[in-house]
Amino acid sequence: MDNNGKPGGRVRFLEDKDNDGHYETSTVLLQNIPFPNGVMAWGRGVLITAAPEIIYAEDTDGDGKADVRKTLFSGFLEGNQQLRVNGLRWGLDNWVHCASGSHHPGYGADSQILSQVTNAKTTVGSRDFRIRPDEGLIDPQSGPSQFGRNRDAWGNWFGEQNSYPLWHYVLEDQYIRRNPHFAPPDPRRLLTESNPLVYAAAPPEKRFHSFEQSGRYTSACSGMVYLDEVLFGATQAATFSPAGEKGRMGGLETQHVFTCEPFSNLVQHNLLIDDGVSFRLERDPAEADKTDFFASEDRWCRPVMVRTGPDGALWIVDMYRYMIEHPHWLPKEGQDELRPFFRSGDDRGRIYRIVPLSRKSLAAGPDSPASPPTPRMDNLSTLELVAQLESPNGWRRDTAQRLLVASKDESAIEPLKKMVTNGQRPTARLHALCTLEGLEKLSLDLIIAALKDTHPAVRRWAVRLAPTANVPLSSLVSLIHDSDAKVRLELASIAGQPGDMAASQILADLLHRETDPFLRAAVLSSLNSDNIHDTVGRFVSLFKQEAKLDAATAEPAAAKVSGFSQVNRDELASVLFEQAASIAGDEDLKQLLMLTVEESDGRLQAWQLNSLARMLDRLQTRGWAVSDHISNPQHKHQIAAAFVIARRMVSDPEEQEIRRVAAIPLLLRDASHPEDEPTLQNMLTPQTPGSVQEAVIQHLGRQSTESAVEIMLAGWTSHSPAIRSQILTVLSSRPEWVKKLLTQMESGTVAVAEIDASMRQRLLTARDEEVQKRLEKVFASGTSVDRKAVMESYQPALKLAGDAARGATLFGKKCTTCHKQGGIGHEVGPNLASLTTRTPESLFLAILDPSAAVEAKYLNFVAVTTSGRSVIGLLSTETGSSLTMVGAEAKSESILRTDIEELRSTGKSLMPDGLEKDLSHQDLADVIEYVRTLQK
Repeated sequence: MDNNGKPGGRVRFLEDKDNDGHYETSTVLLQNIPFPNGVMAWGRGVLITAAPEIIYAEDTDGDGKADVRKTLFSGFLEGNQQLRVNGLRWGLDNWVHCASGSHHPGYGADSQILSQVTNAKTTVGSRDFRIRPDEGLIDPQSGPSQFGRNRDAWGNWFGEQNSYPLWHYVLEDQYIRRNPHFAPPDPRRLLTESNPLVYAAAPPEKRFHSFEQSGRYTSACSGMVYLDEVLFGATQAATFSPAGEKGRMGGLETQHVFTCEPFSNLVQHNLLIDDGVSFRLERDPAEADKTDFFASEDRWCRPVMVRTGPDGALWIVDMYRYMIEHPHWLPKEGQDELRPFFRSGDDRGRIYRIVPLSRKSLAAGPDSPASPPTPRMDNLSTLELVAQLESPNGWRRDTAQRLLVASKDESAIEPLKKMVTNGQRPTARLHALCTLEGLEKLSLDLIIAALKDTHPAVRRWAVRLAPTANVPLSSLVSLIHDSDAKVRLELASIAGQPGDMAASQILADLLHRETDPFLRAAVLSSLNSDNIHDTVGRFVSLFKQEAKLDAATAEPAAAKVSGFSQVNRDELASVLFEQAASIAGDEDLKQLLMLTVEESDGRLQAWQLNSLARMLDRLQTRGWAVSDHISNPQHKHQIAAAFVIARRMVSDPEEQEIRRVAAIPLLLRDASHPEDEPTLQNMLTPQTPGSVQEAVIQHLGRQSTESAVEIMLAGWTSHSPAIRSQILTVLSSRPEWVKKLLTQMESGTVAVAEIDASMRQRLLTARDEEVQKRLEKVFASGTSVDRKAVMESYQPALKLAGDAARGATLFGKKCTTCHKQGGIGHEVGPNLASLTTRTPESLFLAILDPSAAVEAKYLNFVAVTTSGRSVIGLLSTETGSSLTMVGAEAKSESILRTDIEELRSTGKSLMPDGLEKDLSHQDLADVIEYVRTLQK
C-alpha cells in the first residue's frame, strides 16, 4: 500500500440478505494480507491464496472480522503479482485444486511447499497442485496455469497463460510421474495458437512493447467452462443422448467456454467440442463478424475473473483500472508516461451478472418464476443436499458434494447409491459416485453398475474409482473397446496398479490398437515390474499375429490399425524393451533380452535391433552386465551372433535401409572389435543414404571418445550441408568436443562462415572462459556483440526498398529452422503471419536484437546430463519425471530428471544474436518486406 511492499490486501464478505440480487452489506473479514487473489468457502470460514501462503480464516464470534488466521501451506513464490498461487476450485476427486501461477514450465522449478499441518515439504516446481486443507496434504498436478485452473462438469481440467486462452490437461501428473523411467509428452493440449485474435469494442490501447500482439490475447486469465443451462439452454450437456444425434460430438454435447482478456477490455466466448481424448475450441458461429461476448468501449474496464454463479448467471469481476500491466514489465518510456496512473482505480471495481434478455427476470429477485431463489446450502438437510446433485448448476452440485463429504452423515449413503444408478442427469450420477468415494462408501457392485452407464463420463469415473472399490482389472478388460477415447485413456492410466494379472492384457492391447500419443503415454506410465514382462510379450505376440510375412524378406508388414505403420510398431516395441531394461527383474530381463536376438535365416528384424540397442543402453546405466547374468551357453552364443549379424547388415549396401539404421547402434560396444570405427567412417560418404549417415552421427554422438570427433570431421569437405549441420549439433553437445571443433575452426579446416547464427549462440554457451574467449575471437570478424552498434550500422536498411520475393528466399535459407511459413520450416518460434504490428522499425529491432524483449517461454536453457552432454533449447514441458527441451528445427529431447546434473537459463532468446553476419543491408530490407507482406 505504501509502494514499498507493505501488504494491503483485504478479503470482504458481501451479503445479499433478502435474495434480491443485490448485496446490502460489505464487511472486511481480513486485511493487511499480501495480494490475496483466490478465496473459497471452507468449513466455517474461508481458504485464501496469498503468496507465500495459503491460509484459513474464520470469524468465530460473529462480528464480521476473522479472529482465526491459520497458515496451512507456505513457500509459494512471491514477486510478480501476476505469477502467484491462485485458484481454489473443488474437484470431483474431493480435493481443492490450485494454479501455481507460473507462466511457463521451469518458472519456480525448485519450489518446495511446506505443509504446516504435517510439517512435510513437497516439491511442486512449476506444476499446479491439489490440497486437502484439513489433512495438510498437497499433491502436484499437471501444469502450469497462470491465473485460474478450472474444470468442466465431467472432471476435465483446463488452464491458461497470457498468450493462450485455454488448454486442456489431458494427462494427469499422479499417473505420469509413477514411472520415473518414462519421459511423457507435454500433458497439455493447446486449444489455440499463441496469441489468438480478440474482437474488441474499444480502439487498441497504446502499447510499449510486443507491438506484434496488438488485437490479440496478451493477458488471458480465468478460462472456464460455463456450468449451467441459463445462458444457452440444455445444450450445455446437463442431459445426454446417444452419440450420433445431431449436434453431439462422441456422445458429449458442446460446452461453452469464457476467457477474460483485461488488456482489451473483454471476455471471449468459444465452443468446446469433444475430440477424442481431448477437445477442440471453435468460435461460436452465432458471434461471427461481431465483437466478443462481453466487450467494453471503456478502457478502464478490466475483466479478470468469470464464474458460473449459483443462480446460473455468468458473473464477471471487473477490476476497473486505468492500466492493467504491472509497471515492472514496461520499458522506461512507458513507465514515465503512465507513472501518474499506476494506482488509478485502486478504489474501484465491480461485479456483473450476465443473463439472457429473455430471462431478465432472473435479476429481479426471488418472486420471479424464472429465478428460484438460491438456497442457503449450509441450511439444507442431508437429503436436500443429495437432491441438489440433480441441479443443472455446477456450483450447487459442487457445494452439495463438498458439504456431504465434510458431514460424513451416514444417512446420505443409501440415497446416494440410488442416485448412482437412477439419477436423472448424468451429472447427478457422477457427483453421487464421487461423493460416495469421499465418504469411503464405494462398493464393487456400485462400480460395476456405473461401468455400464450410458454416459461416457460416468463410465470414465467408474474406471478411475475402480481401484478404490477393489474392482479387479479383469472386470474392465471389455472397456478396451469402449467407444469413448477418454474412457480408454482412464483405463490405460489405472492399469498401472500392481499385482493384477489383467494389467498386461489391457496395456498391450491398448498400445497395439491406439495411435493417439496421449493414450500411448498413459499406457507407458502404467508400466511396472509386475506387468512389464507380460505386456511386452503380449505386444510382440499381437503384432506378429497381425503381420503378413513377405516371403522374400520375412519382414512383417504394417499393422492393420489405421495410422499404425511399420515404423510406429518398431518404435513402440523398442520403447517397451527399453522400459523393461529399466524396471524388470532379473529373470524377466533374461527372457525379454532373448526375444531381441531370435534370428530368422541369419537376419534380425528392425524392431529387434532397435530393442536390443536400447536395452543395452539402459542396462549399462542400471549397472546390469549381460555377461554377469546370462550363463546359458546357447543364449550367450545367440547374443554374440546378434552383433555379428548387425555388423554384416550395417556394411551391406543391399540391405534394407530401415534395418541398416537399426543395426548401427549395436556397433562400438566392444573394444575387441576395432573395425567398427572405420566401418562407420566409411559410411559417412555421399554414396550412403542420408538416413544411414544421420544414424551414424547420432550413434557417434552418444560416445565420449576423441575418435568419434575425428570420424565426424574426417570427411568434412565432402559432407552435405544437412550432414554438416547434424555433426555441428553433436559436437556442440560436449565441452571437450567443442574444443576440438574450435581448433578445426581456428585452423580453417571448418570455415567460420559455415557456422550460422543459431549454432554460434549455442557454442557461446560454453562455461569455460578460455573457450569462450577463443570463440569470441574466431567469430569477431563476422559479428559484433554490441547490439547497439550493430543496429546503428544497419540503420540504412530502413531506408531501402525491400523486395518481398528476394526476402522469401532469404527467409527460407536463414529463418525456417525456427519459423514456419507457408507449410515450410519448423514451428519453434512464433508464427510471424500472426503479427499485428509489422512496422519496419519493430521488425528491425526483433531481428537484430532478439533478446532485448523476449517472452519467458522463448528463453534458451542449457541442461547438462550426468553423462556430460549438453542439451540446449526452449524448456517446453515439465512433468514429475522429466523435462523436454526444443531447439532449432523443432528437434525435441526429453530428459529424465534422474539424468539431469544441471539446468540453467542463458538469459537469451532462442533466436540468436548475430544474424547480421549473414545479411547485407539490402538483405535485411528484403526480409523485413517479406514478413510485412505475410497473410494472416
